Amino acid sequence: MTRHCILLTLSLLLAFSIRAEEPIQTEEPDTETETPAATAIDEIVVSSTFSILKDEPIGAAGLSREEIMDLPHFADDLYRAVMVLPGTAAGDISGRFGVRGGFYPEILVQLDGQELFEPFHLKDFQGVFSILDSEMIGGVDLIPSGFPAEYGDRMTSVLEMTTGTPGQRRTNLGISFSNAWFGSAGTFAGDKGHWLGSLRRGYLDVVLKFAGDNDDDEEDPSPQYWDAFGKLGYQLSPRQNLSLAALIADDDLTFEELEDDGDFSRAETGYGSSYLWLTHQALLSSDAFVDTAASFSRIDGERFADFIDEPEFFDLTDDRVLDVLALRQSWNWQPADRHYLKWGFEVRDYQAEYDYFNTLFQRFPIDDPRFLPAEVNRRFVGDFSGQHYTVYAADRLRLGARTTAELGLRWDQQTLLDENQLSPRVNLVYDLGAASVLRAGWGRYYQSQRPHELDVQFGETDFFEAEQADHWTLGYERDFGKVSLRADAYRREISDPRPRYETVFDPFEPFPESAQDLVRLAPESATAQGVELHFASRSGSKFNWWASYALSEAEDEIDGVAVPRSIDQTHALTLNANWRPSRKWNLNWVWTYHTGWPTTGVDAEVVFSGGGLDLVHHVGPFYNEQLDDYHRLDMRASRTTRLKKGQLSLFIDIQNLYNRENLRGIDIDEEDIFRQSDGRLVVAFPDEEWLGILPSFGISWEI
Repeated sequence: MTRHCILLTLSLLLAFSIRAEEPIQTEEPDTETETPAATAIDEIVVSSTFSILKDEPIGAAGLSREEIMDLPHFADDLYRAVMVLPGTAAGDISGRFGVRGGFYPEILVQLDGQELFEPFHLKDFQGVFSILDSEMIGGVDLIPSGFPAEYGDRMTSVLEMTTGTPGQRRTNLGISFSNAWFGSAGTFAGDKGHWLGSLRRGYLDVVLKFAGDNDDDEEDPSPQYWDAFGKLGYQLSPRQNLSLAALIADDDLTFEELEDDGDFSRAETGYGSSYLWLTHQALLSSDAFVDTAASFSRIDGERFADFIDEPEFFDLTDDRVLDVLALRQSWNWQPADRHYLKWGFEVRDYQAEYDYFNTLFQRFPIDDPRFLPAEVNRRFVGDFSGQHYTVYAADRLRLGARTTAELGLRWDQQTLLDENQLSPRVNLVYDLGAASVLRAGWGRYYQSQRPHELDVQFGETDFFEAEQADHWTLGYERDFGKVSLRADAYRREISDPRPRYETVFDPFEPFPESAQDLVRLAPESATAQGVELHFASRSGSKFNWWASYALSEAEDEIDGVAVPRSIDQTHALTLNANWRPSRKWNLNWVWTYHTGWPTTGVDAEVVFSGGGLDLVHHVGPFYNEQLDDYHRLDMRASRTTRLKKGQLSLFIDIQNLYNRENLRGIDIDEEDIFRQSDGRLVVAFPDEEWLGILPSFGISWEI
């Protein structure tokens, strides 16, 4: 039923767009007298495209710095603000999110052109916070599908973030529920140079210490994390700019618990992320621009865990290091009024190291061949290296009076498995007149398995070939003056998805290789399709709102059967309202709703065997049932007061304001056994819920 609704809506959208063009009469723009559009990149101003070409053929969903700061986002975390954008799907705990039925690892994440690999703190908890300070971000664009040829090696979407360009000198000091921060930005050398810096230290370890129960046999969890960003730019000449940027993050987590019967749990984990990139930008002429960047990235992680609950046990030692050297260059040139050319290349060198050991024994495993073994003894040590070469080219050209097309082609090669991919892409923009635009696109996308992405924790020792996805997109945009409308339809077909591992009863598991409900899913193919509507009103100085609705489905084909993906949500609705009653106050509300995520049905019975009791599970088809619908209301209230020196800003952020008990799954490890009146033993599994009401606050002083 959902598939037919989506296809019908896509057809109606196309038909409406074609009919809308008939009564519209417009003239060819006079390109000889038209003023070229100027695009500012740091201090360099690039006079590039005329109005007929300046519209990007891809419709991106964006957030400005002001919108990011106004939106409710727990712990002032940037990723939690991005989660409100149409097409996203996320849980309450993790900072990760999926886009249009795809999973987070399928998203290309960039900061000022530099790719970021897993930019999160507390990765054992699926990345609770990102390592990016909202204060330093100037804007965010999410391209949900159909992205152009300069982006590659990820197959779902692009999250492009840019840092702000400082004007006058400013310093910011602040403290919130989860971290303290210091930021500084300004210019020097007669405004030829600028700097931007941020330092944050999380102190959840302090909060948990005060909130602990002071049990002598239990050490409170001690998560410690910090991150720092710095950028230094200098205008070498009116036509050249040089910048050096660094992003560093580190976090550690320790936990220990000793029971009276001798059972104990102990875990120590640590992660580090380091990025350093040098960028040179040159304006070669009034219509040609080149951008060159060299970078080094290091991602490392250490995990140690030792859990004993007689007779069960789990031991883990996991050390990994990834080093990436990269060089890229992109060119932009407008040789004529009707052509805008882009081309470039990138070379990457990957070095990955693994040292992994795991031993596991479960007392009551799920007696079902679809689940992974209950007894495991794994040891893996290996080094892998590989190079990735990329060349791309695209021509954005004007076809007739109203149509702009971008034709792109991308070639990628990975030496790890000696693979080559060719990715053609076509995007069209049609000007319907009356402030209306129609967009359409098709493209082929590949995602390789990189040297550091081997799932050795699940027993994988061989790499898989690159996944392939084809995107079809259709969009309609209309500005009615006080209200704007955006409608998008999409379909993504994945012909050879890589196997993945999931916990089917509870999506949140700090150490998934120890989970009782861990399964290996190996689809033959996958599809994601949907229709999204977005209405926005931004005309008022005091009150603005927007609303988005999505009808979608995401399915894997496993053994010839269509199986919903774990983040499939048929209906999703987001409502946002922003009220600025005065210059000092701002209030923002976000209400989110989506159909309950798929879940897997299970029941169990107690049987007598060999003089003891055994637990026998009966598991239904994977993801064949649904959780209750999800909804919650978030609010953020902020106030800014000007002082004699600088200004003071305060905010209160409340997630899940009415304390909705949203289910995320069941706890298969904590079964409850009840004796019925007839003597039978009945087994029930307790529900697991997402976060309840969660307040946070912050105060900052800017001078």
